[in-house]
Amino acid sequence: MRAAAASGRRIRAVGAGHSWSAIAAPEDIALTLDRMSGIVARGPGWVRVKAGTRLRQLNRALGAVGEALPVVASIAQQSVAGAVGTGTHGSSLSHGNLSSLVCGARLVAGDGSVLEIGEDDERLDGIRVHLGALGPVTELTLRTTARFNLSETIEPVPVEQVASRAEELGRSAEYVKVWWMPQTANVLVFRYERTDESMTRLPSPETQRLLENWLPRAILPALYAWQQNHSSGVPRFNEVATRWLTKKRRVGPSTLLLTTPEPIRHYETEAAVALAAGGEAFDRTVRLFDRDDLHANFILELRYSKADTGWMSTAYGGDVVHLGACTAIRGLKRPYFDGFWGALRPLGARPHWAKETVHESPDVLSLYPMADRFLDLRNQIDPQRMFANGFLDRMLGP
Repeated sequence: MRAAAASGRRIRAVGAGHSWSAIAAPEDIALTLDRMSGIVARGPGWVRVKAGTRLRQLNRALGAVGEALPVVASIAQQSVAGAVGTGTHGSSLSHGNLSSLVCGARLVAGDGSVLEIGEDDERLDGIRVHLGALGPVTELTLRTTARFNLSETIEPVPVEQVASRAEELGRSAEYVKVWWMPQTANVLVFRYERTDESMTRLPSPETQRLLENWLPRAILPALYAWQQNHSSGVPRFNEVATRWLTKKRRVGPSTLLLTTPEPIRHYETEAAVALAAGGEAFDRTVRLFDRDDLHANFILELRYSKADTGWMSTAYGGDVVHLGACTAIRGLKRPYFDGFWGALRPLGARPHWAKETVHESPDVLSLYPMADRFLDLRNQIDPQRMFANGFLDRMLGP
């Protein structure tokens, strides 16, 4: 770090490379923390972890000692520092995003000095969603809880009811997510409640291999490749997929039920709107499909987050609904995502830092009330913009 600073070079810490945005894209020196992984220390209700640790590794290590994170992301392949630093979240109005679990951090500043940030340090709220703009985070202290099981139920709900019930659905269980395969009649409402019941039987090894290997790596990619030029068949595919996704009630560890297998390659953007505007945001998105004759072969997802205090968090200042728009059809991405943001910008929608976005610094300054304080902190820690890249130049200003 000191050598790079002395020679005026830029350095970018890269996590698991899961982001759709170019937030972690290195333009000079790429720094990986993959070998800085594992638990450093643990105590009642907290864990100190090295920043390169993958979420799946942390989940396993905590589970082995009877602990768990209160909320987890839907994908567990990311590095802890990368997931925290981009405002990655689960889906619960009882819990904030992953960055809200942070109660301490260590990072390396632009001059090579090491900063230790404690829970009483006012800079902690700036570091929660750090965007990699403040220097490589090397360790994080996270809040934990006792390991717990959840029961999962899935309820089909008519799509036309979601606009008026979005907040009610989000409050109907501790963890809730809503999936809609576009142009089908029903959404699927996934609810998760804590339980002391015994776990239901897990899939056989053969079924697990199908779900984790053949389905995402061979079967679906071939099907999606065919759909690139035959999009008229997508609505029928979505109907079949909805029936397949409607599983029986399950009971299992929170880290198993709240995460999903790594999906196949696709495109994704995501907007966060105030909870009260969630229903209108969903309705506006649904109407795009008829208006623009879109055929998206991936879910439109609603997830929820409790308000938090992270300066650059999408949930800063109030509870939010996250709308994730996805497609695996390359030619559909631009018209779908442009229409999506055209519909949701008037609602004050904030973009997810790790998803595709066309926003620029004036948007960020207007959407994030604490952006000025974050930029001041950045000026203190990295006055030479050693940790910048093109993405941050566009989103935060050069």
